Amino acid sequence: MSSRPRLSSIFASSTTASTTTTTVAASPARPLPPAYAAFQERLRSGTLGPDDARQLFDELLLRRDDPAPAPSRAISDILASLARAPPSAACSDGPALAVELFKRMDRWACPHAAADAPTIYTYNILIDCYRRMHRPELALAVFGRLLRTGLGPDVCSYNTLIDGFSKEGEVDKAYELFYKMIEQSVSPDVVTYNSLIDGLCKTKEMVKSERVLEQMVDAGIRPNNKTYNSLIYGYSTAGMWKESVRVFKEMSSSGLIPCVVNCNSFIHALCRHNRIKEAKDIFDSMVLKGPKPNIISYSTLLHGIGRLDDALHKFNHMVDIGVPPSEAVYRCLIQGCCNHGELVKAKELISEMMNKDIPPPGVKYFSSIINNLCKEGRVAEGKDIMDLMVQTGQRPNVVTFNSLMEGYCLVGNMEEAFALLDAMASIGIEPNCYIYGQEDNCCKENVP
Repeated sequence: MSSRPRLSSIFASSTTASTTTTTVAASPARPLPPAYAAFQERLRSGTLGPDDARQLFDELLLRRDDPAPAPSRAISDILASLARAPPSAACSDGPALAVELFKRMDRWACPHAAADAPTIYTYNILIDCYRRMHRPELALAVFGRLLRTGLGPDVCSYNTLIDGFSKEGEVDKAYELFYKMIEQSVSPDVVTYNSLIDGLCKTKEMVKSERVLEQMVDAGIRPNNKTYNSLIYGYSTAGMWKESVRVFKEMSSSGLIPCVVNCNSFIHALCRHNRIKEAKDIFDSMVLKGPKPNIISYSTLLHGIGRLDDALHKFNHMVDIGVPPSEAVYRCLIQGCCNHGELVKAKELISEMMNKDIPPPGVKYFSSIINNLCKEGRVAEGKDIMDLMVQTGQRPNVVTFNSLMEGYCLVGNMEEAFALLDAMASIGIEPNCYIYGQEDNCCKENVP
C-alpha cells in the first residue's frame, strides 16, 4: 500500500488548527550580514558548493542570537534563490540542497523563539523545491505540515502543488486539490487554471479541460496565450485537429494576439494531421505579419513538409533572414536528402554542420535511414548512404551491414551480399549470427 498522504486525511488533521496567519511586526531595515552577500554572489557565479552553502547558512543562523540578526525573509530568500538556481559544476541539485538547509533551519528554530519558525513564504519555497525535484508527494506532506501549524495556505501553496501533480501526470490529484482549494475559500488565479488545464490536456482529458476553462471564464479570469496553447496541443495529440483550429481562431477573435509559441503549436498540430498547406499558410502569415518565426517554427514546418524542394526553400529563407539552423533542422533536411537520393546536397549540409561546430549525424542516424531504404528494396541507395557516411568520417557498424545484407537478400543480389563480408573484414568488424543467418537465407532462397 502506498505511503503517500491522502488529501482527505491532510485536510481533516488541520480542522482543529487555527487558519489565521501570524503577523510579525515590521522592524526597521538593517544591513544584511556579509554571509548573505557571499552566499548570493557565489550562487550567481556558479561557485557555491554544498559545503560552502552549509557553512554560510550556519553563519546566518548563528547570527539569530545577535542584537542584529539576519532577517527571516533574507534566509528564506536564500532558499528561494538556491531552489531556482540552474545546475552548476559546484552544485548539481539546488532544490535538494535547499531542502537540506531548510531542515537545518527547522532544527535550529525548535529550541528558539516562535518568531524564528518557518513562515508561509518559507513553506511555499520548500513545496516548490519538491516540485522541482519531481516529488509532489513530498510537497503534499509539507503542505500537510503547513496546515497543522495553523498557517493558512495561500494561492501560491496550492498553485505549486497543482502544477507539480499535473506535470507528473497525476492529474486526478491536481483536480482534487483544485476543488479543495475552492472549498477552503482560496480563490484560484490564472496560474491555477493554466496549470490544471495544461495537465488535463497532456493526458488528453479534453472534456475536463473545457469544463475548467468554463469555470475560469465564469470566475472572471481571462484565458491567456498559455491557456490556449495547452488546448491547441491537447486537441492535436487527441487526434482532434479541427478543434485545434477552432481554439486558434477563438483565441484570435477574443482579442489575444497569438505569440510565436501559439503559432508553433498550431503548425505542429496541422503537420501532425497532414494539413501541410494550412501549416504553410500560418507560417507565411508569421513571416508577413508576425510574430517572427523562430528556430522551432522552421524545424516544425520542415519536419512536416515532406517535399524536399519546399523544405530546402524554407531552409534557405531561414538562413537569409538570419535565423541560425539548429542540429534538428539539419538532421531533418539530411534525412530528406537521403530519402530522395540527393546525396550531394546531404554531404553539403553535413559539411556546413561541421564548419559551424554542430555535431554531424552519427552512425545510428544513418543506419536507421539505410535500414528503411533497404526494407523498401532501395538497397543501392542504402549503399550510397553508407559510402556518404565513410566520406564524412563515420564508421559503419554491424547494424549498418545487417541492414544492407537484408536488402541485398531481398532483391536477390548475392554477389553484393557476399562482398559485404569482405568489406566488414577490411575495417575489422566481425559478422554476428544475424549476418550469417541472412547469408544462409540468401543462399537457400536463391538456389535454382
